[in-house]
Parts: sequence; structure tokens; C-alpha cells
Amino acid sequence: MNNNLRMMLGYLGFLPFGFLTILPWIIGEEFTFQSYFLLTVYGAIILSFLAGMSWGWNISNKKNLFIGISFSLISFFLIIIGYFYLEIALVIFAITFPLFYIFEKEANEFMQNENYLKLRRNLSSAVSGCFMLSFLTTL
Repeated sequence: MNNNLRMMLGYLGFLPFGFLTILPWIIGEEFTFQSYFLLTVYGAIILSFLAGMSWGWNISNKKNLFIGISFSLISFFLIIIGYFYLEIALVIFAITFPLFYIFEKEANEFMQNENYLKLRRNLSSAVSGCFMLSFLTTL
């Protein structure tokens, strides 16, 4: 896949994070739980997708494969946690996306491409910021 398409799809994938973060400010605070719960579901889908891609990387040891699987499982459990304890799920997601970026930076050969590295860094930072902003607005 060429870099321009990868970058465009990456930034388009960020739009739901941004939209779901500001949605309660647009339509009213009574929809905060629904909007932020959908944010956790979407975050779980994206993190599981990213972690699933790790299966196709040139993995030199099985530890990296297990780490990728662990991120997918964490995503699934955060949906359940988010339903009962939304604030906790938001904080864990805010931490998990940068942790996945660090893992990916070490294990993914695409991260040697400076443009892809910047894309992933920007998206991970922005997504983490959406989760932190959402958490702060629930207080």
C-alpha cells in the first residue's frame, strides 16, 4: 500500500475518535455515557485491528506475537470494563495506545519509514488525547 493512501486512511480513522470525544458538547451532556462508551468500543476495534496486524510482521521471537495478542485481549476486556466503569476504561485506553506505539516501534519493520513513524506517533498521541479529554470531562 502506498504511503499516501496509508496516511489518508490513518487520519480518516481518527475522525470517529475526535467526533465521539466532542459529541456530548454538541448534543448535550446527557449523551456523555453513550458517546464515550462508543469511543471505547471504537478504540477496542482499532487497537484489536492494529494488534492483529502484528501477526503479519516479521516477528523474530514469539514474545512479540504474544504481546500483540495481549493487546487484542485487553481491548476486548476494556469494552466490558467500559460498560460498568467507563472512567477506568478511558484512562486505560489513554495509556494503552501509547504503549502499543512503543511496542510497534520496536517490532514493526514499517516503523523504519519516517513518514509511517510520524503518522503512527501523531495518531497515537491524538487518540490518547481524546481518551484523556473524555476522562476529564466525566469528572
